[in-house]
Amino acid sequence: MRRIVVRYLQKKGCIRVQKSIFLADQPVAIFEQIKSDLAEVQACYDNHDSILIVPISTDYLRSMKIIGQDIALDVIIKSKNTLFF
Repeated sequence: MRRIVVRYLQKKGCIRVQKSIFLADQPVAIFEQIKSDLAEVQACYDNHDSILIVPISTDYLRSMKIIGQDIALDVIIKSKNTLFF
């Protein structure tokens, strides 16, 4: 089931930053669809897992400090700047 959820989230534009952590900058409608779809999947299985969907603002993402492997937050928040010299 986990692989199916991972593929689904990636198709919805979510970027995997850790094994079970995804970030996405999507409209509310997409988040509502993800919530609804994952609730249906969760209901089909007898398990004790939880799925957390946590909204986070772009400002909070930009102020996040990353220790360890770099995460391309500019790709997630879709504000990558390109400089030409």
